[in-house]
Amino acid sequence: MNQKKPTNLSELTKAEIAKWLNSFDTVLTDCDGVLWHEGVAIDGVPEAITLLKSLGKEVYFVTNNGIKTGREIWKRATSCGYEIDESRIIAPIQAIAEYLQARNFTKKVYIIGAEAIRNGLAAAGIESFGPGPEVLQGKLNDFIAQQVATQAADDVGAVVVGFDEHFTFAKMLKASNYICSNPDCLFMTTNLDTVHRYPEYRIPGTGALLAALETCVERKALQFGKPNPEICQELIKSGKVVPARTLMIGDVCKVDVLFGYNCGFQTLLVGTGHNSIYELNEVLQNPIENPAFIPDYFVPSLGDITKLI
Repeated sequence: MNQKKPTNLSELTKAEIAKWLNSFDTVLTDCDGVLWHEGVAIDGVPEAITLLKSLGKEVYFVTNNGIKTGREIWKRATSCGYEIDESRIIAPIQAIAEYLQARNFTKKVYIIGAEAIRNGLAAAGIESFGPGPEVLQGKLNDFIAQQVATQAADDVGAVVVGFDEHFTFAKMLKASNYICSNPDCLFMTTNLDTVHRYPEYRIPGTGALLAALETCVERKALQFGKPNPEICQELIKSGKVVPARTLMIGDVCKVDVLFGYNCGFQTLLVGTGHNSIYELNEVLQNPIENPAFIPDYFVPSLGDITKLI
């Protein structure tokens, strides 16, 4: 069986690069690990994005960041030297707010996640609560009785799970009862990222926290980040994005590359993510696991594009 392998852009001729460039009109790119690290632009990448735009490519930034609003991500992008309109930022918090607005949502939202989710919902006129530390104090039965008295389950119309460094048993208890006490309660998450890998340590991601709650309520959450192709459906339906003429750039095979595959886009993996090379080698060694994890193209850094064109 022939194993799919990504084409290394660095090994292509100028003519082959030109042919590749002519194969897409739209670029969707992940942010952290592709465009910047910890708020600092990766060398040469702002220039690469500018070059792609000068060649007539339509550019969108698509992120799974669930601890910043779309506006905050846009401000970070501009501070890093990227010229991008705020409307070109595709982010989970904004998508969740728009989803609720479209359904004329009038109840409260319980959040396991960052303050940015509450801010994003407030900007859309939606009331929410939950961010910040919360631990179970005293006896379990007393805690349950107190919560029932202070917040009726039917007042909560949605539970949203994002990255939460204050995740506790108390929060999971409250969320599971809001969801299970009201069959119409929406259950949503910013993304399914299970772990953020660094050379020295690992940080449990939203997907790890979500798994505990999904197990408890025996129900899957609606997902508003990559690799769910639904987050791009409006752009596709409007004709602004034509899948066969679109390139998805990312640094994570099992999120960004899979997202591109799910949408019918071409995929380009960059090696500037904390775990990009390790993960690429892993999926190439186990292609049967999911061929959709293997990108069409690879380049060590998106900044290299300026040297190749």
